[in-house]
Amino acid sequence: ATTVRARAMCEPLDTAEFTSRPKVSYPVEYNKRDLILYALGIGSRDPRFIYEKHAEFAAFPTYPISLLKKGHSFDVLPFPSPIMEAYPTPALPGATVGLDAEKIIEKVSEFPRDGARLLMKGGVCGIHKKGSGALVETELEVIDDSGKVYYRLVDSAFMVGAKDFVDSGKTFSKAVPPPKEQPTQTVETPTEEDITALYRLSGDYNPLHFDAEVAKKAGFEKPILHGQCTLGHTARALLDAVAGGDPKRFQRLQMRFAAPVYPGQTLVTEIWKVPPTEYIFQTKVKETGKVCCSNGLFTLTAIAKV
Repeated sequence: ATTVRARAMCEPLDTAEFTSRPKVSYPVEYNKRDLILYALGIGSRDPRFIYEKHAEFAAFPTYPISLLKKGHSFDVLPFPSPIMEAYPTPALPGATVGLDAEKIIEKVSEFPRDGARLLMKGGVCGIHKKGSGALVETELEVIDDSGKVYYRLVDSAFMVGAKDFVDSGKTFSKAVPPPKEQPTQTVETPTEEDITALYRLSGDYNPLHFDAEVAKKAGFEKPILHGQCTLGHTARALLDAVAGGDPKRFQRLQMRFAAPVYPGQTLVTEIWKVPPTEYIFQTKVKETGKVCCSNGLFTLTAIAKV
């Protein structure tokens, strides 16, 4: 009996128990003010995104990913927030910490510009060994009550040190190395020293990004930029550079967080065109030369022929 128990204790964890669970639905809600706050929080000063009376007022295309923290609340939130707890990252053997890893944001329909009550629906879709840990991927759709899909999102976490488990589910992760030739375009995007004070109002109240003592305990010299704030600044640079900032041209963005960014640093986004509508990109921190966003692929909708 002791031998049987010992063998059972040594057997790898079957992660299919997480990836085969029923999808979870959680209400999400936003208004025009939320859209404006988000746009300001990613450094936008484009009136299409920050002035509600503009004829072309619209949600900045990456806004929906902020709902993964905000949920349906219009108030400050604890961290983790209730919607984050609705989609928990599974506890894996040996895992010491979870890091924000890869993101995919795909637009299916234009987001309502006047605000809306919608649903986030999905769950863990894949758990796979990657390097010194595991990549846990959560696949989600933003839908309305009729089932109409507005966005598809993939939110991935890297579980440092995870071991003794069996892979399960599917993966959206893929390598997108930058081409060897010079970039087609290079865009510099400054970040403001106090931008995290504004971005946190979009629903991510993790004190790591605002409280100096918390940041120091985590090993940083000061609070770091929210990863999704870095993503938003990069998306803005891309959309401005290759589509004149037109939100209707946005179709899909995927990327991987590679290094932290401090508020006040300048982002340098290198872009390589892959005809007809794709762009490989990576973003570096100008002050250090370190890549902070890798495996980047940005896709536009095709321009309709008249």
